[in-house]
Amino acid sequence: MPTVFYKFGWRFYFVSFDCSEPPHIHVGNDANKICKFWLLDNACTFADNQGYTKKELRLIETTINENIVILNKTFYEFCKNYTK
Repeated sequence: MPTVFYKFGWRFYFVSFDCSEPPHIHVGNDANKICKFWLLDNACTFADNQGYTKKELRLIETTINENIVILNKTFYEFCKNYTK
């Protein structure tokens, strides 16, 4: 599970067995909170949440959108060896 970066105590990462799915990012912390956002060309879309508040999700979404280019690039570079 490669980590792209940490921000506000959150880990932004990919999971290799998810490479068959469209581009996305997982965000987790030490309190076992996890969420997932789909990565589109210019913005992200909420996919799933386990424990984050709406306020936290808005901040996570903003952070993803601020880094959408590098997240997409990293996803495609990482997953190129895992997709068929």
